[in-house]
Amino acid sequence: MKNIKESTYRVPYVIGVILIIITSASALSGCIQKLESSLHKRAGHSLERMKELPSPSFLGGEIIPIHIGEQEEFYKSAGWLSDSEILYVSNKDENTSLLYSYNLGTGKAELLYRSSQPITTAVPSPDKKKVLIHSAASGEGLLTIIDLSGAELYSTSIQSYELTFEWNPFDENLIMVSAFTEEWDFSSYLLDLRNNKLDEIQLPEPFVRWISKDVLVYQDWDEEGMELTAPLKSLSLNESKTETLFEDIYQFDSIEPYLMTVKVNDKEDQGLGLYSFIRDGDKPVASFSAPLLTSFSGWVVPFYDLMENGKSFIYLKANRQGDADLYDGGFNLMRYDLESQKEEMVFSELANEPLSCSPSGEMCLYGFQLEKVLNIETNEIFDLVY
Repeated sequence: MKNIKESTYRVPYVIGVILIIITSASALSGCIQKLESSLHKRAGHSLERMKELPSPSFLGGEIIPIHIGEQEEFYKSAGWLSDSEILYVSNKDENTSLLYSYNLGTGKAELLYRSSQPITTAVPSPDKKKVLIHSAASGEGLLTIIDLSGAELYSTSIQSYELTFEWNPFDENLIMVSAFTEEWDFSSYLLDLRNNKLDEIQLPEPFVRWISKDVLVYQDWDEEGMELTAPLKSLSLNESKTETLFEDIYQFDSIEPYLMTVKVNDKEDQGLGLYSFIRDGDKPVASFSAPLLTSFSGWVVPFYDLMENGKSFIYLKANRQGDADLYDGGFNLMRYDLESQKEEMVFSELANEPLSCSPSGEMCLYGFQLEKVLNIETNEIFDLVY
């Protein structure tokens, strides 16, 4: 069991676990990025684009909102299965959570899984043919894998206060799992669905991303925990070999097929973030700069996602640099074409809240419960739940 360094908790850990804990009190948020992103409540949605909810048969003939029965309460959306189908979780009572697939075009909901413990997370596999479900009890996490018929493929319990997961997009039989105690010590496991085997492995850090079938990347935080940046390193599981890829990285992500890094210029133009995209390990694809907001733990990198099957990067962009606690300037939703390196504004005056876009990029789920739908083509925002 390893102990999380102070810096690991302060910077990347707030991306996921603290955000989950805080938003659980108000029906949970999703996505793993900075906790400070939730602080910008004054950056409200543009009311001109917010539509009052029409009857379920309308919504432009394209989107039919979810109708939640009287005995259930909507908890959150959980990502896309296709361009028209999503996952969502509802709670029936204190002890029952339900996972549904839902077709936005037909309004058809299909119950996939019923849990006697609260479902905290549901994550589709990269090929959208399986779903990882995390259900939580006191001091224990239940990890379940199902297919889209609802058939259980694997299930196990792990002693934990919180779990994080990273599905391998290059080999979907592999899932990296990190389990945390209340003191934020961690253990890491590799789940291999080929033989339904969960093996504990030694990792230097709990927050990792896959960049190939057997290679992980992580930030190598200083033991003293005082730095806001760290080298980005790769770890080959087959060869047990590490390599330094980049120095002074503030935040990183692997959004297949790209490795994304964010650097911050803390000398000239302080608070300006440099987003860089790398493919196939070491091939630069594109880069651009955008304002970041300062916070008690460093800087706020606004929420983002990949869309159009990897062609475009969509992200929320602050209108100016400033202090996150005082900022009221709103965020513009930008679409950056990774091939042409040109960008356009899709929405203006949004709040900094999580995004999850359909594979084609025509629509995005948006909000701390992913409870709204952004129609990228018509520039409208709809409530997901009726």
